[in-house]
Amino acid sequence: MAIFSKNADDIQADVEAQIAALRKEISKISASLSDLRGERFDEMKRVAGRQARYAADTAKENPVATLAIVAGAALLIGLFSRR
Repeated sequence: MAIFSKNADDIQADVEAQIAALRKEISKISASLSDLRGERFDEMKRVAGRQARYAADTAKENPVATLAIVAGAALLIGLFSRR
């Protein structure tokens, strides 16, 4: 009977060691994903800033067309919100 209990203890210790190793790996993966999210967020902020500047510049160059587009969008939003 002692042989079986020793094997069970060894198995339990191995499983606990594997669980600890998996926790460390998950922690590393989480840190990597967090870094990646931060990089992606920074990239998205840069792109959004460029697009906003482009839109502002275009609006300054073509104020009549910009006003017409905004008025058309407002009209469509108004029509869709009534339904």
